Amino acid sequence: MSWIYDKEDLVSLRPGREHAWLDGMLERLLKVCRCGLVRYIFCTPETNARTDNPAIHYYDRRRIAKCVTLLITILILVLLMIPIWLLYKSSVNGTIGTTNDTIVMILSFTLIFSAALSLFTKAKRHEIVAASAG
Repeated sequence: MSWIYDKEDLVSLRPGREHAWLDGMLERLLKVCRCGLVRYIFCTPETNARTDNPAIHYYDRRRIAKCVTLLITILILVLLMIPIWLLYKSSVNGTIGTTNDTIVMILSFTLIFSAALSLFTKAKRHEIVAASAG
């Protein structure tokens, strides 16, 4: 009856975490980059104990998910802060000409923000619109 405690034998039929483009790209990058630092960050003692072959590495899905979340958070933060900084610098220097320049800059960064959300996450249309409006 000890087999019931082995979590590798139990399979859930519900879908797991969303798997977006960035998740797949990070997993492909981990397959190519096999340095010790990558193994230290993404492997746990449990995943290391799965195999005796030094050429095979199992990466922890939770650590990959945390890394993807961190990357998306940094990207979104940068995309929200750059237009504010550019508008501040241009207003202090007096280089911004008209209100049209301001509107074009805000509109372009809003479009880039929406494109990043739709590309890197599995957000639905109404979630992207709500995030861009805020």
